[in-house]
Amino acid sequence: MSRKLFYFTAAATLLTFGACAQKQSPASTSMADRGSVDRVYSGVLPAADADGVRYTVLLDYDDDGNGGDYDMVETYFMTDSTGVNDIASFASEGDFTVGTSDSGQKYLKFDNDGAGQMFFVVDTDSTITLTDASLTPAATPGMNYTLKAAK
Repeated sequence: MSRKLFYFTAAATLLTFGACAQKQSPASTSMADRGSVDRVYSGVLPAADADGVRYTVLLDYDDDGNGGDYDMVETYFMTDSTGVNDIASFASEGDFTVGTSDSGQKYLKFDNDGAGQMFFVVDTDSTITLTDASLTPAATPGMNYTLKAAK
């Protein structure tokens, strides 16, 4: 009887310590260091060598609202009979600026020293669309390049 009580107490203690332990991923730690996240966009965009790419973009605006810092995670995936399988995941971070084109179109320009630049046109308060440097979206019919704001 005392052996069963010992094992029960040990298991309960381990479960309690496990539940109380705080775990943070490296991405959440870097975002906590930067302060609050002002906007999060996510969505699945087309990929050349995979079935798609899941994008998650976190924007931390500066006080002036004309830009700030971003963190982005791109996860390439394939689907088969077993479901969705992640192939590779890439994280990047850098600065972004908010601009307005000559035609009055608002856009976000992401600058990453190692990866170059990315451009997103701000369609609405809740959607942005990946474009090229001239702010032209991809002309491939049926392909969606829009990320939606997380709620």
